[in-house]
Amino acid sequence: MRRKTVMLVVEWCVAILFVFLFFSGDNSYVGSFSAKQAHELSERSYHYGPSKVLREVPFGDDITIYLGKYKNWFSADTVIRRTLGWYPGGGVNGVEIDHSKPLTYSYSISQHDKKLRLAQFYGYVTDSEITTVVLNTEIKDEGKSGEVKTSLMRQVIKEDRMFLFLWNEEELKQTWTSIQGLDRDGKVRYEKKLN
Repeated sequence: MRRKTVMLVVEWCVAILFVFLFFSGDNSYVGSFSAKQAHELSERSYHYGPSKVLREVPFGDDITIYLGKYKNWFSADTVIRRTLGWYPGGGVNGVEIDHSKPLTYSYSISQHDKKLRLAQFYGYVTDSEITTVVLNTEIKDEGKSGEVKTSLMRQVIKEDRMFLFLWNEEELKQTWTSIQGLDRDGKVRYEKKLN
């Protein structure tokens, strides 16, 4: 009889602990209730921030990227929705803004599942004359022709001064050739060759 009582108390303690961890929203094992909570947890676990969230960018239903700024750094933190909630995904570490350059950029590529390999090319623009950022790429035809096509991604710079290019590397394999910063008249104020 006594052993049954002890087992019952242990089971209840474990159940209460699980419920507490689940509803606290701060446990990486059970996930967070919202993408924003997962982002905040991600920064706390990395000892970075808290950053000022400048933009929230959804990618499908299960991924959100938080573009943020903390002191002299910027970041593109990814959070992912899974079965038990939202979880940190990567990119929480900040990139220091180089004020000697018109723009500072970084990139990351992360495998999420067999169908999604998320590529992010992101940055912060310090030159107030730059109103558009263009990422020039080449796409090689995997078929017999082997033809190389050029393509570009363009983004107008908003008040937050950040840019973010997203694509699925499983569907679109690109080689970055250059990044450009254009002014209001479309003139190139900054260009850097890539790869």
